[in-house]
Amino acid sequence: MAASPNLWITTLSDVFLLLTALYTACQLFKDHRAPALGLFLLGSTAGLCSLPVSSPALNCIQRELEWAGGVLAPALVSFGFLWLSQDRSTAHVLLLGSALLMALHDWLSPEALVLMSRCLALSSLSCSLTVCLFTANVAGAFGSVALSLPALVSPVPGAVAFTPLVSTEAAEGYLKCLLKGLVAIGCLSTKPALGKYLQDLTEWD
Repeated sequence: MAASPNLWITTLSDVFLLLTALYTACQLFKDHRAPALGLFLLGSTAGLCSLPVSSPALNCIQRELEWAGGVLAPALVSFGFLWLSQDRSTAHVLLLGSALLMALHDWLSPEALVLMSRCLALSSLSCSLTVCLFTANVAGAFGSVALSLPALVSPVPGAVAFTPLVSTEAAEGYLKCLLKGLVAIGCLSTKPALGKYLQDLTEWD
């Protein structure tokens, strides 16, 4: 049976995110290891989601990996901004929170999973925005919003206790493609944002 146009568009958006995230990760790897790792995870999960699967179990795994990549990438990018700003304690707390969420995912209730996911996304966004706004880093502020938005509005796999801001049906359609396109632009914005911040720090020294 021929694939629907909606499926083709979703697959193309996954491939586009894969290419932009991995390209940016390679560009960042030398000077910014944590953001590079986050974007690598984001691109890898997008690549896996682009593969057609017919098994419900494999589809569920794809959703879980996509969620994990979408949550970890903004947190690791924020970690990079915090590390450059010398706020090492907040950076470690954010990293620890991300690790705990991944480790406790299967043991959390749906309510707790949604709450912790949203809190982590908000924490990542607020940390990045705080650093970027204080340093007048427009690219960093835009990239942070673009990377964090899907984690704030998309459904959390396995958590049906709360009504998400974006329904599961809408998240699988054109809105999902729009969000992935926004994330891809956020990935591309991350490189000049971190580069500008590092250059500013070098000039100040």
